[in-house]
Amino acid sequence: MADLPFPFLREHVPLAPLTTWRIGGPARYLAEPPAEKMPDLLAWARSAGLPVWILGRGSNVLIDDKGLSGLVILTRNIWQEIRHEGDFLVAGAGVSLPRLCKAAAAEGYSGFEFFIGIPGTVGGAVFMNAGFGPGDPRDTRAVLEDVGLVRRDGEVTRVPAADLRMDYRHSVLQDAGNALGDAVVTDARFRLEHPGDAAAIRDETRKHLADRKRKQPLTRPTAGSVFRASDGVPAAVHIDRAGLKGYRVGDACVSPKHANWIENLGHATAADVRALIDHVRTTVQKVFGVTLEPEVRELGGGG
Repeated sequence: MADLPFPFLREHVPLAPLTTWRIGGPARYLAEPPAEKMPDLLAWARSAGLPVWILGRGSNVLIDDKGLSGLVILTRNIWQEIRHEGDFLVAGAGVSLPRLCKAAAAEGYSGFEFFIGIPGTVGGAVFMNAGFGPGDPRDTRAVLEDVGLVRRDGEVTRVPAADLRMDYRHSVLQDAGNALGDAVVTDARFRLEHPGDAAAIRDETRKHLADRKRKQPLTRPTAGSVFRASDGVPAAVHIDRAGLKGYRVGDACVSPKHANWIENLGHATAADVRALIDHVRTTVQKVFGVTLEPEVRELGGGG
């Protein structure tokens, strides 16, 4: 086996344990680089003709059963700094959203409570404009000032949040044809605009988490919401009314607790989940004439 070009690079790393669904094959290469090494790492991947994926806490993704043949950059154990800079809180892309929420509360600022039950990272939140729910103003763009990026050509830059053109579960980082498409988020700067009583903020945070625990299967292997809202109507409403709660393909099951979540009952495969997603979409289209669009990103295989 040839020597690897970076000390933080590994080969044939199982990815299922690194995802919240506990699904997926291995990565050909996996790296946990310091931010300053990102341009060199991306240059190596380009020269080797390797596709590149970013993985944080592994939520909101479905990794193919055969794994990923290129390079996976894992941020969950790196880029972990949180610091207070004047009227802003700066967080590395690998910081978990519950930790960001608690850091803002500890500083005595509200507006971040909605992050408490989202099982992702700062980088993922920026990439998909993570938020509370359809039609709800509590989402990442509401508190985001700007982000640090490394473009796929290796250029290091910083852009204001407005340039990301964030919308419901979307940013231009998802658009491959855009100048910022597929850029890697290294950190984000958030506005601290709403000072308040720390105890009251903590209480509000606990209420948000309790509400999520009541409505969502947070203790099960899931990936979060599977489908986007359609015309402002939560996808769970259509799925539930179609009688699909509890429907399963293999070990993939529409959650009995929240119809827009799919649980891994133990040994679900990516093929099981894809088949279940297709069945849910087909059924809802047939019953209600509504086309559900997946929110979960498929990595590898057909995705």
